[in-house]
Amino acid sequence: LVRDRIPEIIEEAGKTHQTTIIDGEDLRGAALKKLQEEVMEFVENPCAEEAADIMEILHFICEREGIRDAQIMAAVTIKRIERGGFDMGYFLEWVKE
Repeated sequence: LVRDRIPEIIEEAGKTHQTTIIDGEDLRGAALKKLQEEVMEFVENPCAEEAADIMEILHFICEREGIRDAQIMAAVTIKRIERGGFDMGYFLEWVKE
């Protein structure tokens, strides 16, 4: 899965390419795989550009799944209030029952 202008950019560079337009479950699967790729790129090179790629594909997936930005932000707020953030750096090593 590539960004919408990538075929145009390839052509402007004088190169040829072949693309296929996918939809439905194929698009959903490709988008989820792309999210994994972008996260790995961020892990290897944490920077604003890689973070932007993650946010772009995540926003695309959420929109397709019917998850709105307001719902996400509400969930973030609720989780932060109920469970906290990650600011303290706690690493859970074990829990005894």
